[in-house]
Amino acid sequence: MTRRFRLSPAEWATTAVAAVVSSAAYVLVGFPYLARGVIGDLVGFLLLSVAGAAAGARLKHEALICLALIGAVLLLDPQWPLRLAEPLWWGLFTIGLAAYVAVRRMICD
Repeated sequence: MTRRFRLSPAEWATTAVAAVVSSAAYVLVGFPYLARGVIGDLVGFLLLSVAGAAAGARLKHEALICLALIGAVLLLDPQWPLRLAEPLWWGLFTIGLAAYVAVRRMICD
């Protein structure tokens, strides 16, 4: 855990890896990955927010935590997210990320 808002060099590296893996999955699989991936991200943002608020510090390697949760959702293979439109998932991701960044800003120096 850390009270720093900025990412460490190691966190930049793991964030880049998570971004590449997630982007590649979206390019290869498309909407089915996006719909389920956003669920994993939202669960990750919630987990990171609650843990951060409880500890007064953020967890390190946030992107890898979210990527792991995306993997868990993909393993569960829920079908209901596919019934919702792609713009909705992009909107939910944007709102979830913005909310997490706001919480992160409050708990970090």
